[in-house]
Amino acid sequence: MSIKQNFKRKLIASAIASTAIAGFGNVSYAQDEEAMLEEVIVTGIRASLQRSMDLKRDASGVVDAISAEDIGKFPDTNLAESLQRISGVSIDRRDGEGSKVTVRGLGPDFNLVMLNGRQMPGATLESTVASGSRSFDFANIASEGVAAVEVYKTSRADAPPGGMGATINIVTPKPLEAGSKASIGVKGVYDQSSQDSSITPEISGIYSETFADGKIGVAVTASYQERNGGSAAAQIGTGWRSFPGTVVQDWGGQETVDWEWGGIDFNGNHQNQPSADDVYSTPQQMGYAFTEFERERTNGQLTLQFAPTDDLTATLDYTYSENTIASTYNDVGGWFNFGGQSTIFTDYDSPAVQTPVLYSEDMTDGDLPMGVGRQAAKYENNSIGVNLEWNVTDKLTLSLDAHSSEAEATPDNEYGNSVGIAVSAYVRDRSTVNVRGEMPVLILDILDGAGGDNLRVQDMQVSGSYFRNSRMKQEIDQIQLDGEYAFTDNLKLQFGVASTESDYRSSFSNVQRESWGGLGEPGMLNEDWFTPETILDRFDGTYSEVSQEEINFLGGTNTSPLNERYSFSFEDVRNFAANNLDDGEGPTNCPDGSTWYCAQAPDQFNDISESSESAYVSVAWNTDIASMPFNLLAGVRYESSEVETPASAQAYGPISWVSANEFSMPTVGEPVAITDSGEYDFVLPSIDTSLEVMEDVILRASYGQSIARPNWLDLRGGTSYSQGPRVNGTTASRGSPGLEPYKADNFDFSAEWYFADASYVSVGYFQKEVENFIGSRVVTEENSLENTPHPAQGERFQAAVDSGLSPNAVVDIREYIYANYADPDTAYIDGSGNIVIVGIPGQDPNVSVEVTEVANSDRIVDVDGIEMAIQHTFGESGFGVIANYTMVDVSTNFDNMVLRDPQFSLPGVSDTANLVGFYEKNGFQARVAYNWRDAFLASGASGTGNNPIYVDEYSQVDVNVSYDVTDNLSVFVEGLNITEESGRNYGRSYDQVLGYYQGYARYNLGARYTF
Repeated sequence: MSIKQNFKRKLIASAIASTAIAGFGNVSYAQDEEAMLEEVIVTGIRASLQRSMDLKRDASGVVDAISAEDIGKFPDTNLAESLQRISGVSIDRRDGEGSKVTVRGLGPDFNLVMLNGRQMPGATLESTVASGSRSFDFANIASEGVAAVEVYKTSRADAPPGGMGATINIVTPKPLEAGSKASIGVKGVYDQSSQDSSITPEISGIYSETFADGKIGVAVTASYQERNGGSAAAQIGTGWRSFPGTVVQDWGGQETVDWEWGGIDFNGNHQNQPSADDVYSTPQQMGYAFTEFERERTNGQLTLQFAPTDDLTATLDYTYSENTIASTYNDVGGWFNFGGQSTIFTDYDSPAVQTPVLYSEDMTDGDLPMGVGRQAAKYENNSIGVNLEWNVTDKLTLSLDAHSSEAEATPDNEYGNSVGIAVSAYVRDRSTVNVRGEMPVLILDILDGAGGDNLRVQDMQVSGSYFRNSRMKQEIDQIQLDGEYAFTDNLKLQFGVASTESDYRSSFSNVQRESWGGLGEPGMLNEDWFTPETILDRFDGTYSEVSQEEINFLGGTNTSPLNERYSFSFEDVRNFAANNLDDGEGPTNCPDGSTWYCAQAPDQFNDISESSESAYVSVAWNTDIASMPFNLLAGVRYESSEVETPASAQAYGPISWVSANEFSMPTVGEPVAITDSGEYDFVLPSIDTSLEVMEDVILRASYGQSIARPNWLDLRGGTSYSQGPRVNGTTASRGSPGLEPYKADNFDFSAEWYFADASYVSVGYFQKEVENFIGSRVVTEENSLENTPHPAQGERFQAAVDSGLSPNAVVDIREYIYANYADPDTAYIDGSGNIVIVGIPGQDPNVSVEVTEVANSDRIVDVDGIEMAIQHTFGESGFGVIANYTMVDVSTNFDNMVLRDPQFSLPGVSDTANLVGFYEKNGFQARVAYNWRDAFLASGASGTGNNPIYVDEYSQVDVNVSYDVTDNLSVFVEGLNITEESGRNYGRSYDQVLGYYQGYARYNLGARYTF
């Protein structure tokens, strides 16, 4: 892995040399916004690049931007995909589209997004927990109604805090600046990822007009988009469990291997057994998931302007966006119980992370689950604002701006935002995961009666299900007064005060039936509900063949990967279970009278209020030093914030052991309200300087302090417990409203040479020293959660072990307890024939809880890097090139050899590169864009333990071609990811694949008419 990646990185670096996408700069001051927009709205690629270059050259600090070539025509179909072409900016993708951005190695929650200079709220949904992200999802905003997107990479006193990586400002058209313009565009979208081959529509339009001799202006933008898509994934879905290498212990003259549950006892067939100095991992689960989704996105904005005099302008604007996404998935796979294991490991020089490239278990009568589920969410954004700009005198200008904005994410169907139900055939025998290759594959031996090409619906039973109901809403009310006083043409004082109120609310509930042992009897399901499907033909990833000799060594017989599954309807199986298998003991009442098979009202709530008061002052000074033009912008911002977080505390009851590896911890009574609070303040200085050392050559130096506020859930009060304990206990999370935000000292140094029309080259160095790093620590609490006796941690469990059973033989232990302690209240058979063991107060100890706490650290994390850029147009030939390369490094890295100790790690840090070639002449325009992002750490604590997720390097090629049929009509075709690149994630080593995600191309064909 490392050899391949390092080689590719050096190859790209050598090929691009000093590169970066055009640093589409912007003007420095808010009062120059009008002039900026007049220059941004231009015609044609070359003219746009020339204006953007001029803006970059004249700006204070490091400011880049991407602007529309013509009104209503943005260079990419997605704002995030446009931003990734700016040096130092990389993106996260969802459903094949850019959604969130990382700037200079700092992820989405470290970047502040504004709309026309106003701080915007964000709302997202997670599948299994409430969301606390502050980040803004660019997929909710259509690009057609955007005039420019500005990226401020250096700190500024007049910008609201929160953008430690960057402050990103979305600029929309203003009618008094755009004048009389109108255009309409239509587009058909063909997405190869969808099994539905139909073409979906997109339509957008903009109308801008002025009246009363330019004193009144009206602008309306609107867009409607539909898109169908899909995905195919091969996954180790819940990650890899990691353990120290094998340690041989001497117990009374008998050697035995010291091991933990979930690891390997190494009593079976194993090749290349890890040593005591190694780290190794085992897969918890392996499966395939296939998804189809439908998305509808509606955007609109109305802007009214009134300028009764040359000195006064009033602007009223309203922005609305709605994005609904509904998806259905079908999956197939299997969990492992960590018994009867056989393996073939990697054999790297010790110490190293060793991976079982072939991992096999004896799963006699094991389940082969096939699931179906739905995810349905609706994202709404509303923002209404008013702005007054008044030139009081020739020297004094004032601006008053106020807005009220909200973002809300809610479920979009009756069942909840994320729901699923499974059917299982208990026919799985020897089961093997093969991770020798790009993608993992699952190899099964099927018990007699069903096997090979004969997986049968008649062997299936309904099993587990979940119905999750998550909501999130964030509101921001903000008022700001800005001013500028010009002492002279070369010396100006800027100042301002602001008040901001942010309210965050989220809620969550989960109705989960842990009946993975099956409900009802085989043969109860209607075969007409099920459609046979294949698996491997949905992927183009490579995997290594397994020889008959290897599979025999592992204890199996079949060498071919699983290649059959069934897809089925969620409603059919859900309705059958609700009407025939419901025992009436569930926690909710569904409209049809069932109690397990719909979402209940939320029972976990988070409500946080954050109020901030701020003031700033800065000085802009222009002069000459030894005949060299020199610019200085220096300022300081004071920020004071208070946090209040009412929450709830929940009591729980005795734990039930409901199946081999599944436990349930029920809630008892109503939640109890609690309240907590915190506060902090900061003084944030900043200074930007530039010196034109010779004509067209500019040196820049900047310093500033910035902050990024914590994730909302890090601020919540109380403790949240997982209701799905394991054999060794449960987990919990605890926030702290007294957390201080991240704070960074930012240094920038750059040189720029503007050597020809629309042509420049630049190189820059940046460094960020991050304090108040927010990390986590795990604290084990014994007996802290009252009335939660754990049946796998008490006398009955120990008696089973003393009888000679292995502590990992969980199925046998449950049967032993039932046979020997058959009290109907504490050991019984439920209505579906499953053994259930309930904890006994006073006899079984209360559950052990591993609490993950968040806290500020005194550790300083350094992020530094180099950005290189070149933009060049080749005379009058029509050809041009834009390119970039950014190298980023961080002082703290995740150590794959460390297992238990909490680690500080900064996700999202990676090198990036872009190369764009374009041609524009005689009404014909063409672009080819290549984007590359190196491998990076996405998470340092995920899945079944403190395990990392790395995202493999990724590259994509996009193409855009248009032709002006007339002065008013143009036609175009766009291709995204035309080489169909796939994605891949992995764990502690490159061999530990977590997921392989099939890549697809998307094509758009359309026309735009300008009136």
